[in-house]
Amino acid sequence: MARGEELSARYAIGIGARSGVDAQEAVALIWKAREAYARDPSPARGRRWPSRQRGSDEGSPSRRRLGADPHPTSLREATFSHEWEKEWGAEIALFSIEAKRGEAGLHDAARLLNLPLVFLPLDRLLARKDELLTRSPRVEALTGVGSVAEAAALVGAGAGSRLLGPRLASVGVTCAIARNALEEAP
Repeated sequence: MARGEELSARYAIGIGARSGVDAQEAVALIWKAREAYARDPSPARGRRWPSRQRGSDEGSPSRRRLGADPHPTSLREATFSHEWEKEWGAEIALFSIEAKRGEAGLHDAARLLNLPLVFLPLDRLLARKDELLTRSPRVEALTGVGSVAEAAALVGAGAGSRLLGPRLASVGVTCAIARNALEEAP
């Protein structure tokens, strides 16, 4: 999207990424988050995300690993936004931090998923940092925000929005989804 263009989505997917992010890795993690949230779409109320991975319920969440994906990539990418809209009747967009505007992998992931990609200024993410469910000390030291993915999702979904759960993480990408405050249920 053009600089300064605003978009608020009913469902906002926040993306955090290391430099050189791979579009396929981002798409796989977004798809995994979408499937997980579709199973349990109620907003998180300070509880842990239900996960099949072992991990502590205290302190920092363990990294969720991407398992083998039974869906062919091209089919998954082609149907992602259509299926979400069909199942949830949702307007959906990807959001990240302005500093990642030059990441080709994020632009490629948005194109593959046929979703708009919006870059947000750091000050808008910082305004929602107290609402995050997880924090990365490394990311917090770099940006002042504990989770770019969670903060971007909250800002993208608008005032009063809520995270559907803590972020998911792969090696180079994090993903979180927030729901607009006006949206009662999927």
